[in-house]
Amino acid sequence: MTSSIDRVLILGLDGATWSVLDPMRRRGVMPNLDALLARSARGTLRSSEPPMTAAAWTTMQTGCDPADHGIFDHRYFDPSSNMMRVNHSGRFRVPTLWQLLDRAGRSVISLNLPGTYPAPKVRGVIVSGMDAPHLEAALSGVPADFAAALRQQVPRYGLKYQWKRVPETLDELKANALDTTEGFLGRAEGAVLADRMVPDWSALMVQFQNLDPFQHRAWQFLNVDETGIDRPAWNAAAAEVLRGLDRAIGLLCELADRRGAAILCVSDHGFGPCLGRIHVNRILVDRGLITLPGLTGRLRRRATQAIDRLRLWGDKRRDPNARGASFHASIAASYPFDWSRTVAFAPHQDCGAMVYIPRNGRPGGPLPATPRQIDEVREQTLAALAEARHPETGDPLFPKVIDLGADYRLDPSELGYPDLLALPDQNYWVRTKLTNDRSWVAADPSLPGTHRPEGIVSLAAPGVPTDQAIDADLRDVAPSVLAMLGEPIPGHIRGVPFAGLGGRTVRSDAASGAVKPPHANAPGFDFDPEDEAIVEQRLIDLGYLG
Repeated sequence: MTSSIDRVLILGLDGATWSVLDPMRRRGVMPNLDALLARSARGTLRSSEPPMTAAAWTTMQTGCDPADHGIFDHRYFDPSSNMMRVNHSGRFRVPTLWQLLDRAGRSVISLNLPGTYPAPKVRGVIVSGMDAPHLEAALSGVPADFAAALRQQVPRYGLKYQWKRVPETLDELKANALDTTEGFLGRAEGAVLADRMVPDWSALMVQFQNLDPFQHRAWQFLNVDETGIDRPAWNAAAAEVLRGLDRAIGLLCELADRRGAAILCVSDHGFGPCLGRIHVNRILVDRGLITLPGLTGRLRRRATQAIDRLRLWGDKRRDPNARGASFHASIAASYPFDWSRTVAFAPHQDCGAMVYIPRNGRPGGPLPATPRQIDEVREQTLAALAEARHPETGDPLFPKVIDLGADYRLDPSELGYPDLLALPDQNYWVRTKLTNDRSWVAADPSLPGTHRPEGIVSLAAPGVPTDQAIDADLRDVAPSVLAMLGEPIPGHIRGVPFAGLGGRTVRSDAASGAVKPPHANAPGFDFDPEDEAIVEQRLIDLGYLG
């Protein structure tokens, strides 16, 4: 058991992996992290399923799985409008760590964490992260005096994101590295300011998002595995990103030590080389689950696209400065399928193939109309994904396929969830758009690095021995923080405190595995089309959409 702890400082290193951090420490690039780990227990933190940013950070701050909290991706499929929309905190189905601590009368600080826009009302400060369209929106939920002080005193704090492509020149790599370091330091300086203005905080978290797109685009230049490029000047420039992160870590460790806070370091997932993309909808086409249109169907799709374009043109005419979000194009217009005969489709592309089964069929028609027919399509689709093999190696393309209805005892259609979640071979990402290439797997030189399920965790706290190996899931972070602070752990939380931390549960209603009723963080909130377009473009730039 740990001794009494009044404060916990959480370092959120997006995509951090020991396979990068340990070599950089050995090379002398990260002395502050090295010093922190010398007084910490450390280990592996397994990510959510899927191991992608939006789902994972929501899992971290709720202690629940995506089927519980409702966030699987940056986007969600809205069947009522037949569109893909941007996720936001108002769609969380369970409370967050920040809300639980607020209810316990504690103050919190959270800077840059995805899934906190719009920011819930709590004691303290929550500055939203990458899902806020701009800094003004990210600051919309904080006290006015803090927002003004952050703008004036921490000019390096912003929502600027680099790494929109693989660097083409050494100068581009150096410039991106410098900008990324400035952003890292701005995050740490923002925390120092927040500490001054909310001195009674119990939990303070700083999330470093730009570590993730950096590894996506510059993985080979880190030169930490067999895919690495041995190019000293480029390797040194890439290492500067980790050196800048280490400087920010040093500032935050000094803050924690001044406040006598435990230091918990976590990542939402790990990282590794990317060997290409899996064309999931091509697999479904070849297995007869998606039907491509004939001449009539192609004409129908062009008409649908024309209607969407006309609607967006009308929006532009009303507001010439507005951006047209492709999220506001219907699924029917976005994918060249014969929707009258397509029985399964995947509209998400990222670290998981999320497949939906239409439920608008009529008796005797080609689409499923009864529960039995829906189950038959689900079984066929699950088999198609589970049996898909790499054309050269013969390895499964989707080693794990989750049937959300069966595994979590829920109705996916009622909750707007995908029916199936297929997790790809860890060396690949998923692509949903059909191309002229009919292969199931294709190289993607624009994305040399991708996510891995195994992230990192370390904990420096009184009573936690440095030789203790931590083996935990990402959903264990929230209950571990509650346990360290001596707060009860609600029964709906699936995670458990790290070994040795203890913790008490206040109710046991999670045992059934049932998803809780919707928890309204932001009742009635929806994105403004202009703001949604800004977030969409950011996701495209960072490689989440293509």
